[in-house]
Amino acid sequence: MEESTSEFSYLNAEYIEQVIEEYKGNPLIEALPEIYSTNEAYKNMRIKPLYSEKERELSSEIRYQMLFRLQQFFQPVSQHLDLERRFSRLIRTGYITRNPLNADEVKHLRGFKVSSVPAASSFTFMGYSGIGKTTAIEQVLSLYPKVILHTYPINRIQIVSLKLNCPHDGSLKTLCFDFFFKVDELIGTNYFSKFAKRSNSISQLVIQMGRVARLHCVGALIIDEIQHLISATRDNGSEKMMNFFVTLINEIGIPIVLIGTMKAKSILQQDFRQARRGSGQGDIVWEQMKQDDDWDMLIEGMWKYQWTKKKVELSTELKETLYEESQGIVDVAVKLYSLAQSRAIETGTEVITSKLIKVVAKEDLKLIQPMLNALKRGIWSEIQQYEDIAPMNLSRFLEERKSKIDLRASMQKRKELQEEEKQKFEGSVMEKVISALISLDIPAKEAEKTVKKIIKETKEDNPQIILQKSMEYINEKEDKMQQRRDVQKQAAKTNVLQVIVEKGKKEKLRAYDSLHNAGYIKDPMKEFSM
Repeated sequence: MEESTSEFSYLNAEYIEQVIEEYKGNPLIEALPEIYSTNEAYKNMRIKPLYSEKERELSSEIRYQMLFRLQQFFQPVSQHLDLERRFSRLIRTGYITRNPLNADEVKHLRGFKVSSVPAASSFTFMGYSGIGKTTAIEQVLSLYPKVILHTYPINRIQIVSLKLNCPHDGSLKTLCFDFFFKVDELIGTNYFSKFAKRSNSISQLVIQMGRVARLHCVGALIIDEIQHLISATRDNGSEKMMNFFVTLINEIGIPIVLIGTMKAKSILQQDFRQARRGSGQGDIVWEQMKQDDDWDMLIEGMWKYQWTKKKVELSTELKETLYEESQGIVDVAVKLYSLAQSRAIETGTEVITSKLIKVVAKEDLKLIQPMLNALKRGIWSEIQQYEDIAPMNLSRFLEERKSKIDLRASMQKRKELQEEEKQKFEGSVMEKVISALISLDIPAKEAEKTVKKIIKETKEDNPQIILQKSMEYINEKEDKMQQRRDVQKQAAKTNVLQVIVEKGKKEKLRAYDSLHNAGYIKDPMKEFSM
């Protein structure tokens, strides 16, 4: 059960009986979620953005806003599931030697020397920019609580994992400072003000990091973007960096995962592997995806999120084009798909084609073309030269191009620029309310028209109130339509009676007899006879 204070949240420890012998009787392991099966890991890691087929009927302005949802899309494939399994083993085996019920661990925390403090298992995780390393590790970390509170049989705050990003200036001291800052951020301590002093040497900082990490049972330390450290090193910089990591592992005694681009691969795989204890986890190197079942599953999952008016089924040609223009880099493939839809909506063609994807790749991904071309040629020296080119920021790009679609909808450019921030906010609110109405089986066009009307008339910006007023308007409108139908039905019925009476007159029948013969009047003798 999750508890929280005004600033910090944690999970109250609930202990799960372990099957694996080494894990039994260790509260730090027993408080973790159960080991996930492959299917459970897949389901829990997958992110499916909000989507409805009916949204394709909405206006271009609204659909354009919905393209941002593709940034949330995450489709686990084999390599993600492999990463999850490795991390699951890493964090649990790292706790084996740090059982807080073990006498040696208690002595160690109190500052006494113990016979041996086994080195922790660690591994490196390398890959091209945009391959999805950071997203993947964050999805794996999301399977675990950040902080667990133990009250019995131990009284301890357990930080399950801590992720740091290497500073761009490559400063090791700044990296150490960030460790204390992140711990304070999670559990409300004051380690940053206590230890993050410029006068402290890196060696002193590492010693304090070790004490804090063991005191709060940090399960794993993840250090991302380590290529920044390598970029900033000079002379014997790489050697100093490796000495830092070796000292960190030996002093802290917890599992460490180093994540970086291929720029860091040669140094880390040569020096780091020799410097640390073999973990059995194996280093991970992600290159571009191959055109295999994993690629097909990724693209098929992504293709469902299509906001163009003309729905296009995924063909072999489209899959091959996406691969050719992205070279199997997931980040590039997702952005290409989003930008192709953006261009289709903007130009009014409303259809995704292989030709359109190629045009978008050429015109909108100019900055990363050198890297993609190097990958196409497969020449390692060129790939190394361009490997750290970061893919474009999709949000920024879509915002820059948004004005083109807005201009088609309204020629009042000056007014649009003045109200840009307001429109951006309203677009987000409008999208939420329209999606809510669609989920209630309100036709997409009617939902959009109603929400725009309510916002315009009420100047309201609260989504809940807009939704409520929209439902009231729709219900009131439906009631009026029903009343109109009832009146029309009654009028039609009255017209029928008049026709019957007029026809009877021609046959010299009384109105009563005509209506009786037509079945509109019952015979009282037969109706009430016993």
